[in-house]
Amino acid sequence: MKRKGIILALVVSVVLCFSGFQSVFAATFSEKPNEKQVETVTYQFINECKDGGYKLVDTETLHSWVEKKDKMIVIDTMPAAASYNKQHVPGAINSEAPMTEDKYTDTAKADLLGQVNKLLPSKNVTTLKKVSKAAYSKLAKKNRVVKTVKGKKVYYKKTVKTVKDKGYKIVVYCGHVGCARSHVAAKYLVQKGFTNVYRYGGGISAWVDAGYPVASVQA
Repeated sequence: MKRKGIILALVVSVVLCFSGFQSVFAATFSEKPNEKQVETVTYQFINECKDGGYKLVDTETLHSWVEKKDKMIVIDTMPAAASYNKQHVPGAINSEAPMTEDKYTDTAKADLLGQVNKLLPSKNVTTLKKVSKAAYSKLAKKNRVVKTVKGKKVYYKKTVKTVKDKGYKIVVYCGHVGCARSHVAAKYLVQKGFTNVYRYGGGISAWVDAGYPVASVQA
């Protein structure tokens, strides 16, 4: 229900923004859109969200995360020369994604995963494997666990592995609500097992409209 509420709220904001013809949508249309165009972009966004399996974040919330220096990875999926180098959310990395999934090359996907994995923190994961009492007795104390299950002792070998934390917060954005680059990249991350992926629908246009500071790449 919470996810549906977020999507509904975003749809309402989409309609309001279209009505006022703010620059977020000036980036999508060359002239003031009609209701049919509003409907098309709105339902496109809704369908992408349902298909993508990611969460949504609005401009104010993302800004608060940036201000508080929340632990997260922010990804700008716009072309570097045309957009990212000129302005991006402070702290964001750049990994360009296409407007459609079929155009997402293996090279581009590898770039995204490579950058994300470099920034992901690690965490320890403990796994238990059932073993015989004899095998249990040969293990070091730190590597074994015994539990009582239905009145009987069950013996386990404990293994602690250090892995990348795929539950780390990741925010993906592109140019504006009508831009699907962020959907393509966010959906791919979800497919690769990342469990805390957000799509920032308004993108850099909404960020700039809100008057928030941007970073750039110095030539």
